[in-house]
Amino acid sequence: MTEGFLSLKSAHVRWLIILTFIIGLIFDSMVLLNSDLGFIPPMALLAVFYWSCRASDTTYMVSAFILGLLADALHQTTLGAHALLYIIMLFAMLRHRLQFRTYPEWQQAFIIGVYLMVYQILNYLFFSPVLSGGSYIAYWTMPAAGILIWPFLTMTLNLLTSRQSR
Repeated sequence: MTEGFLSLKSAHVRWLIILTFIIGLIFDSMVLLNSDLGFIPPMALLAVFYWSCRASDTTYMVSAFILGLLADALHQTTLGAHALLYIIMLFAMLRHRLQFRTYPEWQQAFIIGVYLMVYQILNYLFFSPVLSGGSYIAYWTMPAAGILIWPFLTMTLNLLTSRQSR
């Protein structure tokens, strides 16, 4: 059982990876349409984090760059700004991915929360969003939502990956 988990090749689950990225972008666009959902983390970034740790045969830097460009198009920001943020965050993740894979899921979730907090700080520095009223609470609680979402995301994708790779 663990042999298949550790030796997963991205070619075996290519369509699942692409579908996960598309669904992540759909969730990101839904968050943009409803300002009450501002606390939900960028799901495309979480998908890149998951696949970069799960399938260690590739780094997914190009995927992070493309997803960042698509996020720039969604947010109508300067082209390349989110791409740079995604690549910076993925690079930080890749530096520790083999060690990250050995941690239990609750500890992985807190590490993802730290990455998302760094993402929010960089996002705040790059884009200087106007946080008025209660929007600053939703903005800064996004890493906590990422901590809660990560175990469910990994559980779902692990289940789908184990079915797909058989």
